[in-house]
Order: sequence, then structure tokens, then C-alpha cells
Amino acid sequence: MNKGIESGATRRRVAGGALVVVAAANAWLGYVFGGYYIGEWALFALFAVLLLLVVVGLGLLGGGRSRLGVLATALFLGYTAWTFLSILWSANRGDALYGSSLTLLYLIVFWVSVTLLAAGARRRLVLAALALGPGVVAVLLAPMLLSGATESEGFFLDGRLQGTAGYFNAQAAFLVMSFFAGIYVSGSCRLHPAVRALSLAGITAGLQVAVLTQSRGAAVAFALSLAVFFLFSGQRLRGLVALLPVFFLTLLAFPTLNEVYLQLRGGETVTGEGLAAIDRAKNAVLLSAVASGVYGLLWSILDRFWRPSESLVRLAGIACLAAVALVFVVGSVVFVNRVGSPLDFAGERWTAFRTNDTSGQEESRYLSASGSGRFTLWEVAWQDFQSNPVLGVGTHNYEATYYRLREVPAGWVKQPHSLPLEVVSERGLVGGALFFGFLAVCVGAGLYRRFGELNAEGKGQVGAILACLAYWFVHSSAEWFWQIPAVTVPATIYLAMLVVPWGAPHSGEEVFSPLGRPVRLAGLGIAVLALAAIGPLFVSNLYAQRAAAGSQENPWTSLRDLERAQLFDPANSSLARREGDLAYSIGDLPRASQAYARAVELNPEYYANYAVLGGFYERLGQPERALELYRQSRELNPLDPDLRLAEERALQQVEER
Repeated sequence: MNKGIESGATRRRVAGGALVVVAAANAWLGYVFGGYYIGEWALFALFAVLLLLVVVGLGLLGGGRSRLGVLATALFLGYTAWTFLSILWSANRGDALYGSSLTLLYLIVFWVSVTLLAAGARRRLVLAALALGPGVVAVLLAPMLLSGATESEGFFLDGRLQGTAGYFNAQAAFLVMSFFAGIYVSGSCRLHPAVRALSLAGITAGLQVAVLTQSRGAAVAFALSLAVFFLFSGQRLRGLVALLPVFFLTLLAFPTLNEVYLQLRGGETVTGEGLAAIDRAKNAVLLSAVASGVYGLLWSILDRFWRPSESLVRLAGIACLAAVALVFVVGSVVFVNRVGSPLDFAGERWTAFRTNDTSGQEESRYLSASGSGRFTLWEVAWQDFQSNPVLGVGTHNYEATYYRLREVPAGWVKQPHSLPLEVVSERGLVGGALFFGFLAVCVGAGLYRRFGELNAEGKGQVGAILACLAYWFVHSSAEWFWQIPAVTVPATIYLAMLVVPWGAPHSGEEVFSPLGRPVRLAGLGIAVLALAAIGPLFVSNLYAQRAAAGSQENPWTSLRDLERAQLFDPANSSLARREGDLAYSIGDLPRASQAYARAVELNPEYYANYAVLGGFYERLGQPERALELYRQSRELNPLDPDLRLAEERALQQVEER
């Protein structure tokens, strides 16, 4: 190991600082479309790879003392390797490579997090960074709501906030996922009062801005994570004291926040009343954040002068848990009295979910049970699994099967909107065993320590981490958050915090023990693989963006840029289609024909490639070839009305000849 970091204190400072930077950097992803586009997440990946190389170079790659940590890392490594292997049986190898590279990013973040935690990184500081980041974004976003609402591609769509993440549910998840990390930080006596106050202000702003998204998935996931927090936290009283101002301020502000949805819903432009509603919502968010911050600061100061006895805290914690249980029981009784049989009510909600019944949205979207087409998406994913139970259809290869197998049209879709179904449908039983085994080891390790060796502070950390992960998994089960790093990167860090032991184990081993040369070489190999896989995709994206920017001024230069983009990403069928469109626009018909045909070859199960090539031949006056391609396209997407009309039009042209 490097002599400069042999000291335990120095090693802990280096490890803690590095992991805090990783956690804080995730806030940037939340600010740039959730890191969805490779132009953003590839930069974060480069940072993670460089950190991995530094860890290897300094001899910090460790954590060998934790068998569960090694097992979890091995399972995640196996899952990542399986996603790359699935490229071999994927019809769309370009998307499979992209999805595998994104999974590799999460593996690197997890491995680095495990290593730095084993080297002494403080969990409370990492939790503070994960909680403060979304809060900062929420506070920055609030004043931008007015200007964002009036732009051509504004922050709002049909009354719902898309925000900096560019998608309602992703915005809500990014802001709310680390809420209970913030609750822990706000109540921790071991953190500076300013950090505690800022954390409470940030999670208040984050929760209230998330209300503007009208995300029902976020509401359900938050409710379940609240139960998880109070069930497993070792600091229930402090959690309740931190939660009270956030709860009451949000309850007070809810009518103002919901008014934005009512004013903007169904309107193509934002009216004066809509702008006024947004302005009131912005003020409510900022005032609530300030009030929570002052509350947190006063509480922190009081903490320095008075501490309740341990017995009083224990009794208050039991009373808090009992109060939560009582609220649940009373709420259940009131619920039954109002709606009747819970089974009948659940059946009605399930029917509304399946049939996309939107009743109730006129008052608030939170009152509707519509599935927004998800039931059809899940049916197709399950059919994919049934037809390919062992291997799956291939990483990120759901899109083509959706259009072929769906029974009800549900718009443009690339993912099944459910992480569990995405895993088993695209990676099969093998991938499912590796992925869910990885999750089980991490969560099981945390629960084992929660009920074993940890003190109240450690139990408070476990409760917060489990609540954050419960939110992520529940909301991800009805969304496509694996493709949004701003939501999934924190989850990998939380999982690492659970699987690495707190302090030294009872066996007397040192807190940190560096792994041997084979593992360091493996770390180096993972870094090289990431650079080899992600680097070309990033460079290709740069050329593709430059081609799009210059296509109007100089299409010939743009064609050269598209050529270079395909050199770095040769399996990307969308780049071939773009080349075909551009070549056709300048009259280079042979090149357009070759590009469109290459798109079909690269992604032979995607209907749109055949339709585009069919349209090309129809414009050339060759209806026979167009008809054949339209029919192939309809076989892959039989419910598309535009394809049916195109086929009928081509058939009529053939018959008229």
C-alpha cells in the first residue's frame, strides 16, 4: 500500500472524501435530465473509472474482511458479465451494448463504494451528501419554475412537472428517494448543526417540488418507505421529530401545489392564472424550506444543551412505533367505513389500473388509479420471459417485442416499466438469479447487523438506508429507472453501505485489509473494459450531436460526422437511419438505400426500420418493394394504424399498375 495512506486516519479521510464526492456528484446527474443521455452519464462514468484506477493505484482496493461484501460484488460482477454476454443473442446488439455499458457503470460505483467504506469512509457523511444533493437541486429548481413553464419545451406537461430530469416520475424519484437519509442526517447529533438544518430544508423543498410531478408511483413508494423507516430505525423518536415539520408544512402547502396541476392540466399554453399558481407554489416551497431549516437549526442548538436519558429515548421510541401502528389501525378502520370491503376496493383499483381508467384526475392525479398502459407493458415482458426463460430476449431488447406482442396500443415504449420484469425478460432466469441474489445479500447483511452488533446510531443509519432502498425498489418496479443513473447510482451506494460491516468485526480482524494482486488486476481490467465500452459510445454521440446541429447548414459535413459516429458505434441502427434520411435529403439515393438497408440488418426485429425503407421505395415509385416492406413492418407491429394505411396505399398503387 502507498506509504502516504498507511495511517488509518489518513486512509479514512481519503476514502471518506472520495465517496462523498461521488455521492455529491450524483446531484449533477439529477440536474441534467437524470443522466439519461450518454453525453452526461458517460462523463460520470469516466469520473468513476478514474476513481477506480486511483483506488487500485494507491492500494486501497480492499474489503476482503467482509465475505458478504465479496459475495455481493461477485454476484453483481456476474450479472454485469451476463448482460454483456447477452449481446450474442440480442437482435439489437447496439442497444444491448449500450445497456450493458450502463450496468458496468453501476458495478464500478458499487465496487468503489464497498472499497471506500471498507477503508473507513463515514456513512453519516455519505448519507448527508446523498440527502443534500437533491435538496440543492430542488431549491435551485423552484425559482426556475416560472421561466421553465413558458419555454417551448418547458418544465410542465399537462399540468405535471417534468423538471430538470425531463420526466415526471424520474424527477420525483430523484428528489424523494434520499428523503429518509435526510431525516437521519437532520436528527444526527454527530453532524454539524448547519448540515442538519440544510438537510431538513432540502428534503422539505424536495418533497414539495416532487408533489408538482403528480407522480402516484412516488406517493405509493414513499408511503411504504415511511413504514420501513419506522420499523427498522434505531432512532424513531429523532426521526419523528425531524419528520413533523416536513409533514405539516407539506400538508399545509398541498392545496397550493395541487392548484398548479389544476390550472395547467389540458392546456397547450400556460395562462396568466397558471403562472400565478406556479408563482404561489414556488413561494410555498421556498418558505417551507426556510421554516424547516430554522426548525432544524434550533433543534440542533437545543441538542447541545440537553439530551434526554437513554431510558426516556427508548420509551419514546416505543411510543412512537405504537403511535404509528395506532394511526395505521385507525386509518384502516376509517378506510373500511368509507369504501367498504378492502378486497372489493382493491379489485376496483386493479380494474382501473388495467383499463387505464382516469376518473378522479379532475381533482388531483393522485386520486386516479390508471395504469397509463403499464399493464400491457408488463404482459409483453412476461411473454418475453415465458418464451426465453433462461437467457431472456437480450439486454435492452424489449422494444421490438413490445410492438409485436402488445394487445392494446400504449404509445412509444422502449422499456417494460418494471425493473423486476426488465431483468427476467431481458436477462432470463440466470440474470434474475444473479441480480436478485445480489440485492438479497446486501439487504440481508444490513438486517443481520441491524439486529446484532449495531448501536442506536448504526441502527438509525440502517433504517434510513433500508427506507431509501425500499423507495427505489418499489418505484422502480413500476418504472424504468435502471436507465436513469441519477436514481440508480444512489441505490448502488446504499446497497454498498449495507453490505460492508460497521467498525471492526468480532473476530479481531483489522477494519481494512487490502485484497491481493489478482483482485487489483481485476479492478484494472474492469476499468479498461469500461473505457473500451463507454468511451467509443461517448465519442460517437459527440459526432452524432455535431451532425444534428449542422444538418441544415451543411448536410455533407453532417454526413461525414455520421460516418465517424458509426465508426465508434457500428451496431447503432438509429445512426444508419439518420444517415439514410440525410442522404435522401441531398439526393444521394444509392447511399440512402444502403443506409436504410443497413438499419434493417442491424435491428431486424424493429418495425420502424422496415417502414422507413418502405417509404423510401414508395417515394421512388417502386410500390411492389414498398408493399413487401410495409407488410414486414406490420408483422412486427400489427396494431399501428399508420402502417395499415401505408400498406393499403402501396397495395392500391400496385393494383393500379
